[in-house]
Amino acid sequence: MTAIALVAMLSTIAIPNIVAVLPKQRLGESAREILSILHFAKIAAIKENSNVVVNFNPGSSECMVFVDDGEGGGASEDGLRNGQERILKRYAMPSGVNLLSPSFGNVLSFNNRGFSDSTGDISVQNSRGTRQIRVLPSGHCKIL
Repeated sequence: MTAIALVAMLSTIAIPNIVAVLPKQRLGESAREILSILHFAKIAAIKENSNVVVNFNPGSSECMVFVDDGEGGGASEDGLRNGQERILKRYAMPSGVNLLSPSFGNVLSFNNRGFSDSTGDISVQNSRGTRQIRVLPSGHCKIL
């Protein structure tokens, strides 16, 4: 009986703390996922020997990675998905986390050598703060 009372007291202390930590964890998870997507796009561009574009949509808090090769009648290397250009990956932010407009615009392209065409920051935000992912001209990306 004492053990049950002890578990009940500990859970009343621990559960609110766990709930308070969840938004911070989601923010960090989202920043790491964006970083992972950027690394994926860079490697895919080298592997495909073609431009690969990451298209950010802050309005719906989503991003999409596609090969910008003009397949299926689209124009190649225009930064737009047209024709039948292959989608390699999609990601939607978890509930409560927002994707803010990147400082370089909504389109980031990696060439067949892995270099990015733009530099700047991508920000994700929720009630616990903001995390930024920086993109360098070399194609290197890091969380600040």
